[in-house]
Amino acid sequence: MRSGMTSVFVAALLFLGGGTALGANVAKIGVVDFQRVLKESRAGREAAEELRTKQSQRMEDLGRMKKNIAVLQVLIERLELTATTREIDGKRKELETLLTVFKQADQKYSRLFATINRRQTEKIKKELDGIIDRLGRKGGYLLIVAKKEVLYAPESMDMTDRLIGLYDEVYKKEVR
Repeated sequence: MRSGMTSVFVAALLFLGGGTALGANVAKIGVVDFQRVLKESRAGREAAEELRTKQSQRMEDLGRMKKNIAVLQVLIERLELTATTREIDGKRKELETLLTVFKQADQKYSRLFATINRRQTEKIKKELDGIIDRLGRKGGYLLIVAKKEVLYAPESMDMTDRLIGLYDEVYKKEVR
């Protein structure tokens, strides 16, 4: 629905604003690939590195839990040969508790990563809004749209590289 509305809006702008003198007043339109900005900009790369670090911590924590679970499973198998039902049931309950804690930790990490990713993406997009606004005004653009909303645009309209460069300059000044 949003994509369709964007297309109608673009067509209306081109029809109403771009055709005043048959080519004399060409509408300047830019296209930005936000996914590339998120992947290639300095802020995006640092955000991805932060997620990788947290993912590494997750793997360590869950790995330790898995190891404890495996040790307990082997212990239960050995106890089944010699121990009483009461002892075995106690260890099985301990195993169930460990499995529950493991699942909860895994879910907690998943929610945490989704939240971190969403916040980082929103922060970067908010910072880009001001840069895109200035770029549009200075460059005399009629319209700058997200690439995922565009069905076709010539490469000459893609301003992603330029935006990444400007954003990296601003980001470098802010980080200092």
